[in-house]
Amino acid sequence: MEPVCLVEPVPSSGALRVNPAALGLLRGLTRPLHVLAVFGPRGTGKSFLMDRLAGQGEGFPCSPGIWVWCLPHPTQPDQALVLLDTEGFPEQEGDKTKLSQLFLLNVLLSSVLVYNTRSEGDPQRQLDRLTYVRDLPQVVQVLDECSWENSFLLSSVLPSFVWCLRDVAPDPCLDEVLEATGHELDSALSSPQDLEDSPSSCVQRLFPCRKLFRFCSPRVDGGHVLADFLERVVDLLSRDKPVLLSEICNDLQQEGDDYSVGYPMDPTGGAPPRRAAASDAQPLVPEPKRERVVPLQAFRPAAPVLAQASPGTAQPGAMEEPMCLIENWPGGELQLNQRALGLLQSFRQPVVVVAIAGLYRTGKSYLLNRLAGKDRGGFSLGATMHIWMWCLPHPRRAGHTLVLLDTEGLGDVEKGDTKNDAWIFALAVLLSGTLVYNSLGTIDQCALEQLHYVTELTERIKVKAAGEGGQQEGEDSAEFVRFFPAFVWAVRDFTLQLKLDGREITEDEYLENALKRREGQPEKLDLPKKYLRQYFPSRKCFVFDRPAPRCDLPRLDELPEAALSPEFLEQAQRFCSHVHQHAGTKTLPGGHVVTGTLLGTLAVTCVDAIRSGAVPCMESAVLALAQMENSAAVGEAVAVYEEQLARRAALPTESVQELLELHAQCEREALRAFMARAFKDEEQQYQWQLKDKLDSKRSELCHRNELASSDRCTAALMELSQELEERVCEGSYSVPGGYQHLLDDQREMVEKYQLVPGKGIMAAEVLQQFLKSKETVAQAVLQTDQSLTDRQREIEEERTRAEAAEREAQLCQEMQTRTEQLLQDQERSHEEHVRQLTAKMEEDRRQLLAEQQRALALKLQEQEQLLREGFRGEVAQLGQQMQNLRKEMSRPQRSRCVVC
Repeated sequence: MEPVCLVEPVPSSGALRVNPAALGLLRGLTRPLHVLAVFGPRGTGKSFLMDRLAGQGEGFPCSPGIWVWCLPHPTQPDQALVLLDTEGFPEQEGDKTKLSQLFLLNVLLSSVLVYNTRSEGDPQRQLDRLTYVRDLPQVVQVLDECSWENSFLLSSVLPSFVWCLRDVAPDPCLDEVLEATGHELDSALSSPQDLEDSPSSCVQRLFPCRKLFRFCSPRVDGGHVLADFLERVVDLLSRDKPVLLSEICNDLQQEGDDYSVGYPMDPTGGAPPRRAAASDAQPLVPEPKRERVVPLQAFRPAAPVLAQASPGTAQPGAMEEPMCLIENWPGGELQLNQRALGLLQSFRQPVVVVAIAGLYRTGKSYLLNRLAGKDRGGFSLGATMHIWMWCLPHPRRAGHTLVLLDTEGLGDVEKGDTKNDAWIFALAVLLSGTLVYNSLGTIDQCALEQLHYVTELTERIKVKAAGEGGQQEGEDSAEFVRFFPAFVWAVRDFTLQLKLDGREITEDEYLENALKRREGQPEKLDLPKKYLRQYFPSRKCFVFDRPAPRCDLPRLDELPEAALSPEFLEQAQRFCSHVHQHAGTKTLPGGHVVTGTLLGTLAVTCVDAIRSGAVPCMESAVLALAQMENSAAVGEAVAVYEEQLARRAALPTESVQELLELHAQCEREALRAFMARAFKDEEQQYQWQLKDKLDSKRSELCHRNELASSDRCTAALMELSQELEERVCEGSYSVPGGYQHLLDDQREMVEKYQLVPGKGIMAAEVLQQFLKSKETVAQAVLQTDQSLTDRQREIEEERTRAEAAEREAQLCQEMQTRTEQLLQDQERSHEEHVRQLTAKMEEDRRQLLAEQQRALALKLQEQEQLLREGFRGEVAQLGQQMQNLRKEMSRPQRSRCVVC
């Protein structure tokens, strides 16, 4: 899998909510877990560090909330590694409540908490930015009594604390100390501060195990525990309730989960030992959480099994076996399997979706197993219930995932619910890019009548939302052709000769002949042909001989290929080759490519609509998908910016122009990433969000650059002025002529300072501040220098003021130049946004026109066929639809460049 959002803030209220899909993934993990969480300021490379731990080039997006990535442990094959990446906190305090809650979740869920910062100035100052640690004893309680010992008990529950200090200058002495002390954190810090509630003091009090770059043992034996624990904590936080660990533990135990919450339990079942008795007891050692294994019911889908991707590829792990995606329980209640949904949404590649539908017990599953390249195992043969899913690397398209959907058989008399069959068929149409309809025998009138679900699609699918332009049902269904899948009719156990009027015909010609319409034919016989041709103008047909004797058909998947009909094997090979080569990538209206993430959300939208008694509306679904995808595109673009910055940045830069060029390069790549993923952002709402975020990133970058330059300049001046300071303290300048000696030494120091490389843009300002701070000393030496007359002292004072004024003027000029450069960069940034947006809009327009031209060509083809068959009235209706489509194609582009 790839990272998925686990906890996200609700945009309207700011409250936290848990993503059910991610919970489903966690509950599917039964192995012991190493849970590692990272927390820290923005722009410090947290996601990059986690991607390295995952062994991936890039994975975690830069998005709000907490993201989770479940992976096999790299060194412990019987365990799993769970990585939690949390949004960074800003330079200035923002929504402190939300960030405090996110920090609390990191602490409670992890076995190792990594605090990630950059080395900017005093390391102690970076640790003291972790102000959220102060809230832990107030919000989290181990017991509901004796609060005075809560901090002590918390220290036995909390994870190991690892401080990752990034971009540090080489310090062999400190490295040697850390190595000698086993990387103990305290060996790298100054003495504890006097303030008891300072962040560094809280860290030392609450986290007994404090390390630098050291990872410890796992705490959790299963993802189900972690998921249940997370749900309860988020619920308590949303209601501003204290997190009482003993109560949560008891609740989960009563539900059948036998584990402790991490603090030592009395073997007799009592509470944790009190502080008074701690000295006589064994040392407090946090116990791992334990989960009792509960066997799943036989009819529930099993946990997904993922094959490992080969190293160096972007392809995520494939499923080794199918699992149920949409459950269809007695009573007609459709329900998404959250574990399968979470797995599907973890595939961020484009998907080629092939669904199969047809009467029950007609061999649908066997065909899909052939498409999956599996002679054994795979989709279960027999009466399939629900909609099952199998995600595999596409055999012919690198970077694509093949999603196979096996639907339960239609027309099963034992179910007795034809309405539910119609919904299953509609879902297969909505979710797939290629729909295979499987039937037995021949395509005769009986077979067409059994395909009556096609005639009911207008009752199951809407293109436009209600009241949208006053569209009539016929006008609405005329749009189906623009997003319905390609249709493949697979005729099994075919016994006829492919001949017509004495000549051999192709399978496609056989299908088209069967779909010919005749005037005066009863509506019951004509409607399936009419709607199949109208809704699925892209059609293909394959016929199959019977693969084996009738007595062997129930165990078809167990037979060796030598026992199968050679003709059937050749026909099956042609079918698979066609699907692999010609089944297109799933797209939305407008041509936007669908990923596994989007496909999962589309399934949620459709099933929720059906469960609520409504009809799935494609326009509403696309808008919902666009909001989700565009929000993710903003996060991905910011992540690309930060990744590019981490690769290119070497702070401090020598000039503002150099820094702005660096920002421009990173911004350009971030915009490309956004444009590649975003769609239907017609008012550029999300591009504005990205622009605001990138502007903030530029401000942060400038601030970091100034801080890095200031620190380096200050360090250089402190080193160069050390000898001068010692002479002042010794009174070396308190002699006749001492003032001139002081000036000479200062000038020499300034000359050496000017030669120091890599000072950055703050060199002049820091020097000015430094010299200004020394004016009092210089004045004192000047006044006590007895070798100077009063007039000479006045001249020296005037000269000193003139030099200071000159430096101040130069500094003002530099600031003015810097401001002008920033304004120019804002204009450049605006032009880059406009340029890429214009290119994006033109590309979207080309895709839309291509889709419309394809629909027009197919309608024209159908019109010619209807004209030959004598359906004049329908020819006129189709002509009106084509005229409307041409008007839409010639209409000016509605979307305008708001960014301009």
